[in-house]
Amino acid sequence: MAVFQNKIVKQILEKYQTLWALTHYQTLGGWDLNTYMPEAGASARGLAEAKLSVLRQKLFLNKEFVSLIKALENEANLNDYEKAVLRVLRKALDHYEKLPPEFLEEWSKVTNEAHIIWKNAKKNNDFVSFAPSLEKIVQLCQRKAEYLGYPKHPYDALLDDYEEGWKTSEVEEYFNSLRQSLKELLSKIMTCPRYLSEHPLEKEPYLEQEMRQLNQKILKFLNYDPKTLRLDISVHPFTETISLKDVRITTWYHQQDFARSLMATVHEFGHALYELQCLEELEHTPVAGGVSLGVHESQSRFWENLIARTPEFISLFYQDFIGLGQNLAQYSEKEIAQYFNLVRPSLIRVEADELTYHFHIMLRFEIEKALIENKLKVKDLPEVWEVKFKEYLGIAPKTDTEGVLQDIHWSMGALGYFPTYSLGTSLSAVWKSLLERELGSLNQLIGSVDGVSKIQFWLRQNLHQYGSTYVLKDLLRQQTGKEELRIQPLLDYLTEKYSAIYQI
Repeated sequence: MAVFQNKIVKQILEKYQTLWALTHYQTLGGWDLNTYMPEAGASARGLAEAKLSVLRQKLFLNKEFVSLIKALENEANLNDYEKAVLRVLRKALDHYEKLPPEFLEEWSKVTNEAHIIWKNAKKNNDFVSFAPSLEKIVQLCQRKAEYLGYPKHPYDALLDDYEEGWKTSEVEEYFNSLRQSLKELLSKIMTCPRYLSEHPLEKEPYLEQEMRQLNQKILKFLNYDPKTLRLDISVHPFTETISLKDVRITTWYHQQDFARSLMATVHEFGHALYELQCLEELEHTPVAGGVSLGVHESQSRFWENLIARTPEFISLFYQDFIGLGQNLAQYSEKEIAQYFNLVRPSLIRVEADELTYHFHIMLRFEIEKALIENKLKVKDLPEVWEVKFKEYLGIAPKTDTEGVLQDIHWSMGALGYFPTYSLGTSLSAVWKSLLERELGSLNQLIGSVDGVSKIQFWLRQNLHQYGSTYVLKDLLRQQTGKEELRIQPLLDYLTEKYSAIYQI
């Protein structure tokens, strides 16, 4: 049976093809910007992106297209996919009607140029050079919130772009419920006799060519199809969906500490799988691909933490791990498991362990909220970053490169994005608990290609196939009977895992 049957929906989707095509090439340009584009091309790319953004708005606001969307609002008996088309387009229409063309043009120009400035600032440990761009971006985000409107807090409008339906107050409540339990568990680990503040494997060099081959081997084990997915290199690992049959992921190589490259690759694969397992019938429609950043992050963190850090996964690839460098053969499977599962305060978010990771997100959320409220000035960010880091993790960065400049997100204008990382990590534990009720132990499934296929099929049937049809709260209601995100599965998972590792 066809997914889309309503006549008006079919008319909308036919006209939507031009918008989809424009987005297709804009997305390809974004991938190129972050991978192979010569640095000097940033200004021209920013101008082109700005003009295309305005053109997209103009095409979207075509009277005939808008009238079809409004006509669809009066249709009865829409199926869930058709309702989702209406939901997504109505939200986009709201944005385009409220955000002036000159604002969209300015946004594109500022963020495209800011990306290159940030990249150089990070490389040169030079926050001062990036600060003017960030000030413009914060002001643009404040203006965006006012244009769009919000229930109670201007940050609501920004958060809703990344996790539809969530409010600032809900994120605050979520962090408040999580904070103390994580602090207590971290304290127990750091004061136990088995605690390690570092592991020698973090300083062991590896051969980049061998690591590249291993990443490919792991992707093959995870049922990667080179016809639909490619792996490249970037300053900051990311995933870009060009279409449901063309997904690009990136990783990085640092010549030592091989887990950084491995975990980045598996993490981004989780994002890609979500897109690749979407129903083909949703291709070229507004509901193709993942519904939100939180649900997306639940998939990347699922594969990174719940799969790649397990003893079973390590056993599968142990011979490959010790073949990455001259000195690696001296390390046992148990030692590599310790290395993969260290819990200790650290400076870099993307390399933080499963427990302390949430403090990195709390810090960023509090800073973003204060910036939007005008309670914090951009020039004071490095100092505030240091204070908050000491408060949460007892350490502080020595440079802005490993502190306030480490993430790409602010250069993209993505304020409101960071909370989804923690929400998604909690959500990954929810999916684990539900999957294990049906399929048994996740760790046992990891041991074979057949087991991995069963995991992927479960994810496809319960989450991936729907694309953007259901928002997070809908998915939770379908799977658990409630739309609240329960933190207990995460706390149970972390407590059980690390109590065993550290014998606390």
